Amino acid sequence: MYRLIILLVLLFPCTNICAQDWTAKLDSVLTISAKDNLFDGQVLIAEKGEVEFNKAYGFSKKGEVITPNSALSIASVSKAITALSILILQDRGLLNINQKITEYIPELPYNEVSIKNLLNMTSGLPRFQPTVEKHGDTTKTYSANELIKLISKHKPQASDPGVSFGYNNDNYLLLAVIIEKVTGEPFAKFIQTNIFNPLGMNNSYIYKKIADDDYSSLSSNAGPALGAGHIHSTAYDLYLFEQALYGNKLLSQDLIEKSFEYTRLKDGSLSNYGFAWRLHKDDIVNEVYIIGDGEDTRASVQRFTYQNKALIYIHNKSGSNWKKVYNAVRNIWERKPFEMPQKRIVYDIDTNLYQKYVGKYLSKPFGLLHITVENNKLYLRPDPIPGKEELVPSSDTTFFFSEQALEWEFFLDKNGKVIGLGLKGNKETMGSKQID
Repeated sequence: MYRLIILLVLLFPCTNICAQDWTAKLDSVLTISAKDNLFDGQVLIAEKGEVEFNKAYGFSKKGEVITPNSALSIASVSKAITALSILILQDRGLLNINQKITEYIPELPYNEVSIKNLLNMTSGLPRFQPTVEKHGDTTKTYSANELIKLISKHKPQASDPGVSFGYNNDNYLLLAVIIEKVTGEPFAKFIQTNIFNPLGMNNSYIYKKIADDDYSSLSSNAGPALGAGHIHSTAYDLYLFEQALYGNKLLSQDLIEKSFEYTRLKDGSLSNYGFAWRLHKDDIVNEVYIIGDGEDTRASVQRFTYQNKALIYIHNKSGSNWKKVYNAVRNIWERKPFEMPQKRIVYDIDTNLYQKYVGKYLSKPFGLLHITVENNKLYLRPDPIPGKEELVPSSDTTFFFSEQALEWEFFLDKNGKVIGLGLKGNKETMGSKQID
């Protein structure tokens, strides 16, 4: 009955006052979405330095009620904090982003890569994981220093720096190591002392909560590779961080603004990736944003710098529903029509169709993809990554990951023969089916 009443309120306008109260509408939509198990997390919206909306919904993976003070994983949003740390060190004269990374990590075989190349993802460095899979121990979690030793020994080939943008978490792993080399203290301690404490980010921490300021397990010498992720925070704490970027509370404004500049590549073209932030700037919109997508969360901070507006969204499930909920949030805030988030419907497919999809597909964006059938279920595995993900049918030819937003399509020729696999409705991403 409650859900029905709320839906009637949403669908049928009452008074002018009611129509204008977007915060009440947003709260209702998120409440329903949480009850339908479509959203667990936090949403904060601010305009001109004032918080207009800050609420939490649902439950954590441990079954605890999420409150506005619940620290949630923010995945790659952590990179903005790592990048700011580097700029703080430059502001203090302790490093220069134009320096080569080998000045701090001499054992790396990449002499031309600068700190700036790491910040804007133009380093050309290879991903480290394939080297671990080939030469290391895949049963253990490598620290950053352990990865560096492995890379130094086997020297995987890199591309020339500055030529192209290439998103690679290992760039920010190396930035965390450089921070430790410069400061002589654990990465987590530097962040706590120089960002969290000054800004009053009291519900934020790195990797795990610690007691008695013992940061020994939160450095590049131990635990997971830091710098690219592993920060837990709240929407409100991230708002405090976002607001600090308007002033000179942490460092000089000219350096802050460098984070939001387009990157010019060697051929003269521009990349819309600054220092951890993606950029969307024109005469109408001046938006900078950062997105974190992890195994257990989807987080984003969006800054509309012309208007001093911000939308901070933490979805505690990195599932297929996050985009529907986010789109509703964004549209309600902007007073636009919106679609009520709905659960994806599993299509009743004839599983005999699966056999014609089995095989290998080679595409530029995704590499080699393996499609298999096990126990009457269809699975996708990217090569050479171990493990597999079930493909859940949404039609005879389209499938989705139950815990991700991606949706796939098997493309057919006019005779119904399978010719390739790619993202739904986007034939440009198609990888051709390989003939054994």
